[in-house]
Amino acid sequence: MATLQPAGRTGTVAWLAGPLSTGFGLAAHLAAGGPAPTLIILAALAALLGMAAAMIGRFSVPGWAVLLGCAVAQQLLHLGFAAFSGGSGEGIPSHGHGGSGQEVPYPAQDRPSGAEAAPPPGYSPHLMLHAHMAAALLTYAVMYYWPGFVRWSRRFHASRPKSPVV
Repeated sequence: MATLQPAGRTGTVAWLAGPLSTGFGLAAHLAAGGPAPTLIILAALAALLGMAAAMIGRFSVPGWAVLLGCAVAQQLLHLGFAAFSGGSGEGIPSHGHGGSGQEVPYPAQDRPSGAEAAPPPGYSPHLMLHAHMAAALLTYAVMYYWPGFVRWSRRFHASRPKSPVV
């Protein structure tokens, strides 16, 4: 399998993999009926993934490793979205930064033992898995094929005859 060379993904654009992965992961999460975290959480997750991509982007990485990294990033994004959805940290047990300034009790303590938490309306765990898998594949495809597409587009536009301006 081919490798992604640093020349194809220079340090100036490698960081875009973080926001790209976060955006595709958010779309996948919302499409499967999951809740979305606040904008600040999304920005923080995108920045962390972008920083990791910029650090790894300096090295020649085999294609299978990039695909594995995309899959791991999507699983971490799913866990992050699930933990941080709710806007004020209410998804985290005893986080303590709720709107009232008091510690927010974990919802599992309020229901009787043996009762399971009701999933959000429209939530499907199978669809969530497939959607995040599609987001990982789409992120990989954009990262892997975008440099070649840009080179092809530049060659195509350079080879087209210019129409005379009247």
